[in-house]
Amino acid sequence: MIDPKEKSTGLSPLLSGGAVAEIGDGLVLDGRLALVDPVARWLALSDLHFGYEANRRREGGLWPMWGMETIAARLEGLVRDWQPETLLLVGDVVDGTAAPDEAIAWLTRVRDLAPRLILIEGNHDRGPIRQAFDWVESCQIGDIVFEHGHLNRAAPARGSRVRGHLHPSVNLNDGSGTRLRLPALVVESSGNNPSEIILPAFSPWAGGARHPGTEGQDVRRWACSPQRVFEVIA
Repeated sequence: MIDPKEKSTGLSPLLSGGAVAEIGDGLVLDGRLALVDPVARWLALSDLHFGYEANRRREGGLWPMWGMETIAARLEGLVRDWQPETLLLVGDVVDGTAAPDEAIAWLTRVRDLAPRLILIEGNHDRGPIRQAFDWVESCQIGDIVFEHGHLNRAAPARGSRVRGHLHPSVNLNDGSGTRLRLPALVVESSGNNPSEIILPAFSPWAGGARHPGTEGQDVRRWACSPQRVFEVIA
């Protein structure tokens, strides 16, 4: 069930192209699939899978070559609107070893978008891109740890963790057969314990799956679209 009166937001009057919602602790979810701390001035996104369509074509699939341009344009729009000091790409920045020249040229431009770029390695980040740029397994800003999530590490003892990898989504239907699947951000918490924040996949090709949540944790989900961000109350 969705409570649009209490749990939804429309287009932000402060931004040229995005709907936003505050998810707690001053963190803002932009409907263009990024998490922002406007005070600490960082912007984080995950699972871009740049070059996905090139990989599929290499395998024999007839995929249109528009995904890489879409990723680049949406990222540039987010940085233009939020002006972060730190830009964090939280793993699976590229989709394997296809289109290495295009990926290196694109990341070279991305490096100039913000004063500080942090590349966190994911399970798909392979090939020449790894030698062309510096990568880390995780990083910490304030009391928040950022990592991709594929290494199955324990959550930090204090603070929160932001990760990707799971491509969370929500399924909506009107009861008469119309269905809609939207990328989602998921927050897990338990009492005063640290929060686990799972980012939506930034890739336009990501189908996503419903994240059932961890046993014993309270789970909140926000559905994302460029026009509206809203919390889904199950």
